[in-house]
Amino acid sequence: MKFAALLGTVGFAALLMTSTIATTAPAEAQRYEDCRERIHHAERHLDRMIERFGRHSDAAREARHDLERTREWCDRNRHRDRDRDYDRGDRRGGWRH
Repeated sequence: MKFAALLGTVGFAALLMTSTIATTAPAEAQRYEDCRERIHHAERHLDRMIERFGRHSDAAREARHDLERTREWCDRNRHRDRDRDYDRGDRRGGWRH
């Protein structure tokens, strides 16, 4: 009887862990994919502005600036997520004190 209760507890814990992992991984993958799409869109916009107005035009300069801001935003959020995981203890070496 004790074995069945222990097995049930372990099974429930495994179910909770897999459901947490299953919901976390797609969210992170989606954020990564969203950033890739944003950067790709900004790159295409820059290309269009260069074709239309020239490489050194104000429109191209603004599109270049937007592309840089998008890349920085994605990079900052990637590092923020990594730092949050580090602070939470999801790294080798244990918890931060």
